[in-house]
Amino acid sequence: MSAPAQAATAPPGAHAILARARGENFPVASRVLPRDVRSDLLAIYGFARLADELGDAVAGDRLVALDWLADELDSAFAGRAQHPLLVRLQQTVRARRLPREPFARLIEANRTDQRVSHYETWEQLRAYCALSADPVGELVLHVFDAATPRLIELSDRICTALQLVEHCQDVAEDYAAGRVYLPLEDLRRFGCTPEMLAPADRAQAGALPAPLRDVLEFELLRARSLLAEGRPLVRALHGRARVAVAAFVAGGSAAADAVAQNGYEVRFGAPRASRLRFARQLAAVLAASTGRRGDLAAQASPADAGETPDAAAGAGDDAAAVRAAYRECEAITRTRAANFYYGIRLLPAAKRRAMCAVYAFARRVDDIGDGALLPDEKLRRLQEQELMLERLRATTTGRARADREPGPRGDGIDTGGDAAAAAGSGVAADAHGDAVIIALADACALFPLPVEALTDLIEGVRMDVRGVTYERFEDLLPYCRRVAGAIGRLCLAVFDADASQMRSVQALADDLGVALQLTNILRDLREDADGGRVYLPAEDLRRFGVTLTADAQAQGARLDELVCFEARRAQEWFDRGNLLAPLLDRRSAACVRAMARIYERLLARIAADPQRAMAQRVALAPWEKAWVAATAILAREQRARSARHGGTPAGMVP
Repeated sequence: MSAPAQAATAPPGAHAILARARGENFPVASRVLPRDVRSDLLAIYGFARLADELGDAVAGDRLVALDWLADELDSAFAGRAQHPLLVRLQQTVRARRLPREPFARLIEANRTDQRVSHYETWEQLRAYCALSADPVGELVLHVFDAATPRLIELSDRICTALQLVEHCQDVAEDYAAGRVYLPLEDLRRFGCTPEMLAPADRAQAGALPAPLRDVLEFELLRARSLLAEGRPLVRALHGRARVAVAAFVAGGSAAADAVAQNGYEVRFGAPRASRLRFARQLAAVLAASTGRRGDLAAQASPADAGETPDAAAGAGDDAAAVRAAYRECEAITRTRAANFYYGIRLLPAAKRRAMCAVYAFARRVDDIGDGALLPDEKLRRLQEQELMLERLRATTTGRARADREPGPRGDGIDTGGDAAAAAGSGVAADAHGDAVIIALADACALFPLPVEALTDLIEGVRMDVRGVTYERFEDLLPYCRRVAGAIGRLCLAVFDADASQMRSVQALADDLGVALQLTNILRDLREDADGGRVYLPAEDLRRFGVTLTADAQAQGARLDELVCFEARRAQEWFDRGNLLAPLLDRRSAACVRAMARIYERLLARIAADPQRAMAQRVALAPWEKAWVAATAILAREQRARSARHGGTPAGMVP
């Protein structure tokens, strides 16, 4: 075996490559499979790993080495390969009639690694995964004689998820090699710098930076969503093929769990799943795949149902895009707004999805305002979002909603019904792949969302960018109504309050939004002051003799009095806004009560220790949020029993 021209060393041998199979997140060739299938899967794995080795570690000109591999691939398809791994592969190619194109994509992925060291957006990274990961799943399906277009699509989602999990595990190793595989837009969203990804010495490293933890949690949520989307593939297969693919899914889930269980600490090396964790995940995946296989078989043959393949594919693509968009919005909401999410999880699935879409857009707008861009660039991007809303309004105007009322569709956001998916037909193309806009447009089609409320939100963030300050509380109030009251009005459209009381209900929602925003201002006093922003009215600061940029401890009792004064004001707005819940249906009321009580609990904690509020961001533990949500459910059930046995409580809409 000769070395590639201009390469310093010969390519690694077969034994060294195949030995790496034991270190993968999933079993490459499980012993439950027949010997010939195991041999073919190892041949495919050997080629993929050889390509990676030439692209990542071989000395000399790696592009030349990859050109050699492309020539050797041609030789394998002609039956003339020389490298032991390609000799083995040519037998599999002939026996399984494998296509060349997936192998060529694996080589191209490694050529890309020589030119590209980072990816700006998720869409760019996803395109890379289509080269580096998806071809392996397609080849596996060919081995199992199951490579239909629909099943390949599901396989692609699983393979991309596995690749994303591996990127999360290996961020330190990749950074040391000069590569960053997490989207840079996501790093910026969470305030994570690339330098935070660097390897660290366990004895000397400090605590894991919170931004790194947040971005890893977000990416792993995205990976779990992709795995969930691909799981129907397991059900579509049978026998040992089902077990083999279930093992891939279980391996990805177990690896994601291992990173989370390790506190997202990946700087010292990649956390790996134990055999017990993998076994539990495999059992869960197999248990969930015991349904019928006919559904996917029907989807693979649309012509049999009297539908043209192109039309069926288009409708399926739109529906899949809408479902995927909602899942991404849910991941953003769970990661960035735990207080909010603990409230909306009490809603029916369709309403919860819509609320996640609303929050994801609001989060995007806030991130523009809070980011490190120059003010002119921030204003330009806010204008882009406003124009996008205008296009969304034009897209959704005139759509009939009467025949598309959302009904109960279960509790899981990742199991949206066909009606919800169909509601977004055509939106994916209009939004050019923007998941947040796809989901928001679908939510607008299902619910009478006032798009102008989102425009108000953008105007509120413009006030932040322009550095508006507030002399009196009456000056601050319009800002609070724009950035939080707008969200309240959007919530009402999803909650679907009684139309006859809408004006009064809107006013109460606005009041509750003001209360939430005042609590946020107190929670973020230190963070905002460090960023040069002061939201508290100047007359209040003068009244209590407080300067937020000064040392908190030096101001002592004056700071305590100011924070308690502002907390009492916020509580007064809560007292008014809390009158909203009895005017809503039971589940919506439970949602409102949960969110309000979480924030009131947070407000009380700030007021009890104002010095702490200036020293760090005050937060509730997850168990506390869950407890508050549970008590909101109990309150809802108690009111329901009261309505059944003693009449409807005063003010409640049946």
